[in-house]
Amino acid sequence: MRGENRPRENTYFWQMRQFTLLLVVCALSARSHGQTVRSSAVLAGEINTLFKKYAGSNSPGYAVAVVKDQGILFEHCYGLANLDYRIPITPSSAFDIASVSKQFTAACIALLILDGRLDLDMPAKNFIPELAKYKDTIRISHLLYNTSGIIDYYKLPRDCGRSWVTFNYFTNDECIRTSLKPDTLAFKPGTQWDYCNTNFMLLAKIVEKISGRSFAEFARERLFLPLQMNHTIVNDDATEVIPDRVTPYNPRTKEIVDAYRKDGFSVNYGPGWIRHPRNSPHYGGSGVNTTISDLIKWEQNFFSRRFGGDRFYQLMHRTQHFGNGMDNQAFGLYAGLYKDRSYWAWDGGDFGVSAQIIRFPAKKTAIIVLSNLGNGNAAEKALQIAGILIDHKEL
Repeated sequence: MRGENRPRENTYFWQMRQFTLLLVVCALSARSHGQTVRSSAVLAGEINTLFKKYAGSNSPGYAVAVVKDQGILFEHCYGLANLDYRIPITPSSAFDIASVSKQFTAACIALLILDGRLDLDMPAKNFIPELAKYKDTIRISHLLYNTSGIIDYYKLPRDCGRSWVTFNYFTNDECIRTSLKPDTLAFKPGTQWDYCNTNFMLLAKIVEKISGRSFAEFARERLFLPLQMNHTIVNDDATEVIPDRVTPYNPRTKEIVDAYRKDGFSVNYGPGWIRHPRNSPHYGGSGVNTTISDLIKWEQNFFSRRFGGDRFYQLMHRTQHFGNGMDNQAFGLYAGLYKDRSYWAWDGGDFGVSAQIIRFPAKKTAIIVLSNLGNGNAAEKALQIAGILIDHKEL
């Protein structure tokens, strides 16, 4: 009310002072915003340089994103999803992410643990009777942490005599049957660490036994849909139509052509690319098909914890020491250090695909790199991006 009695000239002076202050604040804000824009442009330019070889219209390529808390610091796509039709990679392009799938299998196990229907110490033979033949008990934890002693399927011959190259048709059941054919384990469970896809195939089978649903249905209903990952599936049927599916490719080098020919495939020498469709619907250890947009949601949830809460987060990052020297693995994730920064990650690679997700929890920053190149080196690219972020003090 005192302002109403202010002398006219003082009121004018006061208004002019406020206006001047507003101009100063706006100028400072604009300058600060300009610096941010310039900094972001420089950062984006440096990341783009890593992928400039694939930015044209004649090459397979990448989908790349950097998540910062609940925002997206960087997102860009390079190259073609399909060379036959010259379809570019976009944020909605659906990639096979190979072994990055394991964290989603582990997440389904985590949900069953939180439901009270499963425990890490439970004998796996309770759900997979074929495991009862081994004198040493294989527990759920042994499967999850790759310490079961089960020999991975691709290290053993197929009954049909054909190779395990994913051009050839094979299923989870054949993989599991092959791995469990030996009457002895490679080592006593817990005493050694050995990366094994069959472990995660068995975990997928356990999810099916407990839930009474296919693994694909369980993952969709309990995991993907609640997270609004509406374009993510477990591809358990090789004949399934997947919208915007990315075609995998390998470079047509002499070394790679020789490897195909050794496995009985008639592949011609020459320049260009080898198209490698995935004809084997195995899952659990792999099999998830997703987009960069959906994986952004997955990573954002690890910062917000809206889905699953703290209990889900803690369980996904639970490590366990078995006395085998490998105690940095969690639920389809492994812990590591890059330039003194702690991260959680898992990478995947298969014929024609390469994928990596790496998360730095202290800075609430995640890097996602998906590629339809068998030699895409997504893990290496992700670390190169991390280096750029560190240089820009974003990590």
